[in-house]
Amino acid sequence: MSELRKRRRSDGRARTYRNARRIGWLFSVLVTIAVLCLVFFIWLAPLGIVDQSMAPALNSGEVVLCDRISKFVRVPERGDIVLFSTDDGLFIKRIVGLPGESVEIVSGHVFINSIPLDESSYSVNYVGDLSPVLVPEGSVFVLGDNREEMYDSRVASVGCIPFDHIEGILRLRVSPFSRITYFS
Repeated sequence: MSELRKRRRSDGRARTYRNARRIGWLFSVLVTIAVLCLVFFIWLAPLGIVDQSMAPALNSGEVVLCDRISKFVRVPERGDIVLFSTDDGLFIKRIVGLPGESVEIVSGHVFINSIPLDESSYSVNYVGDLSPVLVPEGSVFVLGDNREEMYDSRVASVGCIPFDHIEGILRLRVSPFSRITYFS
């Protein structure tokens, strides 16, 4: 009889340990799913590029990750590619002018406070002129790299973008695989 009790006791312990392992595995899967949801729905939002306004930096059909938390950690800087909202929707452009600066475009070349902007780190199409615009405090002046497509701060309906309209800063191009790029 004692042999039968020992066997039942060891079978019960084995069943308990198996159930504990299953619960541990299920907990690990749930934590992994929660972390992935946090990363991809709150912190890094995947976006598909649908136009050529940022070409050649970003082309139609590419997928990028937009960092939606960093705007609370640091103020976006000149050269950052940002996602912002207007009454017409969400757009992606590069910050050119900062608060308190005067932005002017002469023969397609950007001047900040009458000093030419060095845009050698990214390729742009130089098009058009713009008389000086003073960027108000708490806002930025944005331009697309493909200056022929003109839905940016040069358009009166867009104008300078307030910081609270900036949804995030682009951090990573993830598709196509051959063009994976980290935007600092």
